[in-house]
Amino acid sequence: MVEKKTDHIQKEIEISEVDALRLRKVCEKHLARTPRSIENIPAGLGTRRFYRIEFETGAPSRLIARLEANPTGAQRVRHAEPEPPQWLPEPALEPVRTFLEEAGLPVPKSAFHDAVAGLDLIEDLGDQTLLDVASPERRERYLEACDLITRLQSLHAKPNEIPAFARVYDRALLDTKSWKWLHWTLPLLLGRPATEEEIAQTTALFDHIHGITDAAPLALSHRDFKAENLHLSGSSAASSPSPEADFSSTTPRPEHRLVMIDVQGAFLAPPEYDLVCLLCDMQVELGPEEIAALAEHSRTRLPSAPDRAIFEERFDALTLARVCKDVSHVIHAGLRRGDGRRWKEIPRAFSLISAVAERRVSTFPGARALTSVIQALTVAVESADSPHQGPGDSA
Repeated sequence: MVEKKTDHIQKEIEISEVDALRLRKVCEKHLARTPRSIENIPAGLGTRRFYRIEFETGAPSRLIARLEANPTGAQRVRHAEPEPPQWLPEPALEPVRTFLEEAGLPVPKSAFHDAVAGLDLIEDLGDQTLLDVASPERRERYLEACDLITRLQSLHAKPNEIPAFARVYDRALLDTKSWKWLHWTLPLLLGRPATEEEIAQTTALFDHIHGITDAAPLALSHRDFKAENLHLSGSSAASSPSPEADFSSTTPRPEHRLVMIDVQGAFLAPPEYDLVCLLCDMQVELGPEEIAALAEHSRTRLPSAPDRAIFEERFDALTLARVCKDVSHVIHAGLRRGDGRRWKEIPRAFSLISAVAERRVSTFPGARALTSVIQALTVAVESADSPHQGPGDSA
């Protein structure tokens, strides 16, 4: 049976009243407006919290509150497993949000920002994302998303002014990804620690990935450029900003266009990084031909204009690292934190990893370690009871 851990989820629910009181005071003090309702929005697998604030009168009628993790609030459930290595913590939403907005990139408008308190009140874009777009419109939306990647990579700024340009995809970040695969995915699903051979082969693979990515040019990247983080603006009348809104910018936005959220993690990475996040997304069933076509379309438009063979090699290397990390988080959330909302995505992740590992098995040292264990991992996922789902999700 899958272990069910829900204590941390209950604690997060319990502190929502504290957050609601805090948000009400902020709105009254800084916006001179009193909320009619404050609704908890289910967040991702991280610790950031989100709320939808609705006002009785005035514009905009709704805002989204994003609160950084409170170290004195809900704590992680502790287990007898070592903590994963840490990379750089994400900076505040500002100044990168303003930087992108001023550069003409579509991001949520801001109504209030408090870096010390870890609180932002931003435009409510509604609930529709690229995840909700179906054929035949989906291809056009993905081409639009690919264009945003190209536009991001054309931007430059001084690192001391925009922290995103001081953050770089490096070996330390890669080490966090391989560690999670070895210490979360393998033991949690297989019920045993990684073998010495698996550790050696995985280390060799990530050494090779580092060699490939370390030689790549770097460009500004969103870092989590996936369908869930690309909202459709104008998806509801209530979420559309009004000219009377107390936002720092009144730049008009076309209706029903993609808008990037969660931009605070932006950093410098190889030019293929955001394309991997978009096209090799565990949550979206893109076929191999569709992935290849969109990737090639983008390659020819990237500012760095990479050679096709080099582009494809880096794309595959980044895919292995990214998806190994992503699926590890889903498995850990399901089996250690009792949050199984994304459990159903695991087979898709294993399929992506297997396809790349098999394609590169003769050129990526250590890739065979992935191909040899994927089948056993897939069987373990299919035979296990689905873990308890998080708040707000049906069984």
